[in-house]
Amino acid sequence: MSLADINHVQAALPWQAAHWDGLMARLQDQRMAHALMLRGEAGTGKNQFALALAQYLLCSKPVANTACGKCKGCQLNLAGSHPDMTILEPEEPGRAIKVDQVRQVVDFVSKKAQLDGFRIVIVSPAEAMNVNASNALLKSLEEPGERTVLILVSHQITGVLPTIRSRCQVLDFPIPGREQALAWLNTLVGDTAKSEKLLNVAGGAPVRALELNQSQWLGERATVLQHWLGVLTGKRDPVRTAEAWSQYPIVDVLAWLLAWHIDLAKLVAGGGSVIMNEDLRPDLQAAATVINLDRLFACHDHLLQVKRMLNSQGNPNPQLLLEEILLKWSQAGLR
Repeated sequence: MSLADINHVQAALPWQAAHWDGLMARLQDQRMAHALMLRGEAGTGKNQFALALAQYLLCSKPVANTACGKCKGCQLNLAGSHPDMTILEPEEPGRAIKVDQVRQVVDFVSKKAQLDGFRIVIVSPAEAMNVNASNALLKSLEEPGERTVLILVSHQITGVLPTIRSRCQVLDFPIPGREQALAWLNTLVGDTAKSEKLLNVAGGAPVRALELNQSQWLGERATVLQHWLGVLTGKRDPVRTAEAWSQYPIVDVLAWLLAWHIDLAKLVAGGGSVIMNEDLRPDLQAAATVINLDRLFACHDHLLQVKRMLNSQGNPNPQLLLEEILLKWSQAGLR
């Protein structure tokens, strides 16, 4: 979800109700923290929660704990021109949040609210701030000024400096229960079987699953699987396969591989384990018969390192990352 393109009133998602109710109670008691850290897996709706809270705080006539969408504050917000709200994101996806961007936020926070209400800053993802940018934000976190709320969203909390984390009230957003996630997703997709598949591919993250529904790459998943298994069995060259995969978003490929690793480990363990990618069970079951479990775990650990790297403020070369992933994978078999 892009924060910049939101033009309608947001609400907390069903699995976020406890956090939302807690913040509403704190707000009523005038105990709202001036800095919040929303942390958890990508695709659970943290950005939506942040936007819903920002809209609510800037609304002059909220209805049932939700922004009304009609007052002056809401109209400015929906038009993307509210003078008391700013969103801090990388200028390009996957890039770092620069120190100059943070300095603009510091200047914004130092001024009085133009509509005499709250001032809101959303930072997403917080781990995209490098050390200099993070340090520049510290003073605003320590002394934000009256009626100022900073909402930091993090998909990889280890990438956020401890000095930033310690100044925020941390709210955890784990992947919701499957039944609740599936019910929500199916109301939007309208096809139970497709919703099941999307949720499987997204690793249980419902917002990510909804995004995948519009993705042109979902249909390529089976092709990527066959390539991946071909590398494992020595039928495909890892470097050429990485070149073929360069057309796909590496974030999507990485999510697929991580889920397949987990399913493979379950299948090797046996016992009729329930797996995420049930539609791929025959191919994964065949791979389970030729996989070295220790090497599978090593490959999985490497994928997690790559994921952390992609979530950091660095700018790694996707082609080289894919080559390294597949070269390691080519050695994971029993042969």
